[in-house]
Amino acid sequence: MSHYLPPIEQFPRLNQGACYFDSAATCLAPEPVLQQWLQFYREYHASVHRSSHAASREATAQLEQARSDIGQFIGADAHNLCLPASTTIALNMLAEQLPIAWQAGDEIVLSVAEHHANLLPWQRLAKRYQLRLRWLELDRHSGELADDWQQLFNPRTKLLAVTAASNVTGALLPLPELCTAAHAVGALAVVDAAQAAAHVRFNVHSIGCDALVFSAHKCYGVTGAAALYMQPQLWPQMQPWLLGGGMVAQVSREQAQWVDAIQRFEAGTPDSAAIVTFAAALQWLEQQQQAGLHDYLAQLRQQLLHGLQQRQWLKVLPSGAAATPLVSFYSDTIHAYDLAVWLDSVDIAVRAGSHCAQPLLQHFGVESVVRVSLGAYNTAQQIQHLLSQLDQAHALLI
Repeated sequence: MSHYLPPIEQFPRLNQGACYFDSAATCLAPEPVLQQWLQFYREYHASVHRSSHAASREATAQLEQARSDIGQFIGADAHNLCLPASTTIALNMLAEQLPIAWQAGDEIVLSVAEHHANLLPWQRLAKRYQLRLRWLELDRHSGELADDWQQLFNPRTKLLAVTAASNVTGALLPLPELCTAAHAVGALAVVDAAQAAAHVRFNVHSIGCDALVFSAHKCYGVTGAAALYMQPQLWPQMQPWLLGGGMVAQVSREQAQWVDAIQRFEAGTPDSAAIVTFAAALQWLEQQQQAGLHDYLAQLRQQLLHGLQQRQWLKVLPSGAAATPLVSFYSDTIHAYDLAVWLDSVDIAVRAGSHCAQPLLQHFGVESVVRVSLGAYNTAQQIQHLLSQLDQAHALLI
């Protein structure tokens, strides 16, 4: 058993007995991370990469140190790490910027588990260039990647864009094998790691991806910051999609020259406080992982899964042997939204719906599910309380 002790005192909104089970949507930020955010605005707030005064130089130094720290978290050099505002923005950037000479009939390989953020940009691209979308399927019974997935890759495959983990089932996909298969046919490999970065320690070189993105607010940071790694042979070939201040070396009336650095993809004023706080959140997360957070959440998930499976009126979506700490379930007799509203009435926060992953729910033949996603502030007592309240809902709502 893990000896990890959840630092609930660092999350004041939970001190009155509230249960927060929606970490897959956004994690709560602990007090040390929030203090870093306040400190930036109190002591360092100024425009970065713009002015010559001392405050601007210090703010720039803080941001660039954060870039280095965030890059280190995924084994990436800071020179190859772009800092967009969100994973969604980063994926749209990649769809518009990747240096692929698309021809009608070229193929993009996705998984049926994709969040809409890693589906809609590629759908639009496919319509524009008459491309074909190919699908990595999940086994309906095990929840794992179907055995015949290698057959999707062929000489027409130009891109693999895949999630690291399903935001509905938590199932982890075999990223190194997928990236190797993509590269074997000359395709690029993009990884959406937003759902897994707080739970799986990634190294972009071990994965072998060409690009990888994840968000701060899913790693106990604040909203407004994400990390986009692009391998050093890739991004110099790319033309920026978003244009504006801070990403140009020279501008005339007729043309512009981009800076010869990753900042060419960071037009405009960044959310510097969110970026600096991002690095602080990853440092906090690493400390929790060293204290045993990973095993602790795995045990909580098993407790939750066992409790749900004991209730015959509930059905749990399969996730396979390797998964992030979340579970999704549904009832044939009580709608997912009704269960979520009932739980909310007793101060238990869960998520109900399609979770921006409608193709996956269609794959499993359901319209909506209740998702319980765990974080560093959850306890075994909270899991038991959740199960008890589900029993109450079943007794009253059927």
